[in-house]
Amino acid sequence: MTTVFGVHAQADRGTTALNLQSVIKVRGGHPVYVARGSSDDGTPEGLATDFTLYEDQAGQKPLCAVARRGRDDALTVTAPDGSVLALLRPPAGGRRYEMELPDGTRLVGRAGTVGAWAVYVVLFPLTLLYSAASLIGGYGIDWHLPSRTAWRSGGFGPAPLKFYGITDKYKLRSSRLDPRVAYAQAVLHFWST
Repeated sequence: MTTVFGVHAQADRGTTALNLQSVIKVRGGHPVYVARGSSDDGTPEGLATDFTLYEDQAGQKPLCAVARRGRDDALTVTAPDGSVLALLRPPAGGRRYEMELPDGTRLVGRAGTVGAWAVYVVLFPLTLLYSAASLIGGYGIDWHLPSRTAWRSGGFGPAPLKFYGITDKYKLRSSRLDPRVAYAQAVLHFWST
């Protein structure tokens, strides 16, 4: 089964005690709410190192919590019962995201897949003309490198999680990855780009 979702910034509504930062809109499903934790550990660019995903806006039904445990950069995704769902490693200096599942599976996502770069190279002359016209027209340059990301365990099989930069949507193969882990990785990806 494939699930399509997007992470969006949440406007402060002041209606709950939660520090809601984002909402995950799931196509054909219920939204998931993201509340940032209170720790401030000096992470670059204000990236939160602790947040919780909730089924409801009131914060009564937690799905999972993400927090730094230990001295390494790994973030631990835990279920409400305390079981570890995954370890996430934020990108350190590069654009490489890693997930480690309890069964030892390691998924690596690199921004800019081979296909995305191929399309970029083919369309580069048009992009250059568009940027020049925008600059002449006073709109400025809107220049983006390929940002499509696919989290794979190696090889060329179907990726359990993909991000499509043009549409800002994530596509999850839920038979291969727990949706809670995918949502947590998507929030980390969204907040770090």
